[in-house]
Amino acid sequence: MTKLLMNRRQTLASIGVAAASLAAPTIVRAQAGPVKLGFLSGMTGLQTILGETQFNCFELAVSQINAAGGIAGREVEFLIEDDQTTTRGAIDKARKLIFQDEVDATIGLIASLTHVAARSVTTPAKKLLMYTTYYEGDVCERNFFSTGQIPNQQIDPSVDWLTANEGTTTYIIGSDYVWPRKSAEAIQSAMEAKGGSVLGAEFFPFGTNDFGPALERIKSANPDFVWCMCAGNDLITFLKQFNSFGLGKQLFSQGLDDVFSQAEPELVEGAISNQAYFMGIDNEQNANFKAAYAAAYGADKPINAIGEAAYNAVYLYKAAVELAGTTETEAVIDALGQVEFAAPQGRVGFASNNVARSNSILARANNGSWDVIENYGQVEPTVAGCSL
Repeated sequence: MTKLLMNRRQTLASIGVAAASLAAPTIVRAQAGPVKLGFLSGMTGLQTILGETQFNCFELAVSQINAAGGIAGREVEFLIEDDQTTTRGAIDKARKLIFQDEVDATIGLIASLTHVAARSVTTPAKKLLMYTTYYEGDVCERNFFSTGQIPNQQIDPSVDWLTANEGTTTYIIGSDYVWPRKSAEAIQSAMEAKGGSVLGAEFFPFGTNDFGPALERIKSANPDFVWCMCAGNDLITFLKQFNSFGLGKQLFSQGLDDVFSQAEPELVEGAISNQAYFMGIDNEQNANFKAAYAAAYGADKPINAIGEAAYNAVYLYKAAVELAGTTETEAVIDALGQVEFAAPQGRVGFASNNVARSNSILARANNGSWDVIENYGQVEPTVAGCSL
């Protein structure tokens, strides 16, 4: 699926544009024609439930920027590619975007297996990749930026609260790929640091339909709470079976957000999650963001942290290009460490490890929305031994 999109949703001009940067725009040096971005993500398959929202937020940012005059006067165009949540899809589409379409930067991706695959193309090509989903961390590459949370921003604060309020033992269920497996290691370390333990960890292939045997093992282990990291549509399958099984255990999943809670409110009810963004954040930027999103895509369409992080990535890229005065990759990378954006979640910018300083909000699902348990504010991202 490939589309070159120009002048999309020009009616957004009347909605208003969020502030973009601490730095005043400069004139882009001797470059004619549009700024070209690639959007790469799972638009079909396992991650469809998340990919549409992520794309909408990306597109909204581009539309607002174009309505306000573009990036230093240059219109933004983009191409959209579907990786189908597969390694081969991510590699092939990243190659197309970089070598055939010659995009200035690539933004998006959901499943960690796809960022690993895409980086096998973007890193040796020395092209900018901006990943907009919370993930397992541990990447330290000059050309790779993350606007999603990493474990010390998402897992560690959650474990602090869970061990103090729910108990000191957990059982992990996840999909069988890098994000759940590497995150499970972070969970175990965080649990042990609090005197707790992981009683078991099981990982299942995409498309698993029967979690019954695993739920029986959870029942026998009798953890204080269950930690789920099933991906995309598989999370819905697990929630249905978890609820019908009647374990009576608190469910935690940092994969749950407003998209899931509004799509399946009864299934998600009472579950706890940690995200950088929930729709209930009360500030002017978020109010404007939600109004613009509703006007463009419908008032019934929810927004999640992955989508908000994609929106932020476009604006941070804009600010960096205007500061650098060019779309040349190395100059933009240098500038990305110096810019900030007044995002819906609050002001964001990159630390020296190329990870965004983002919120950490622990919340409980309640009738389709999320009640904040603890708002830890912005947490400085930590990637061991990484300073770029």
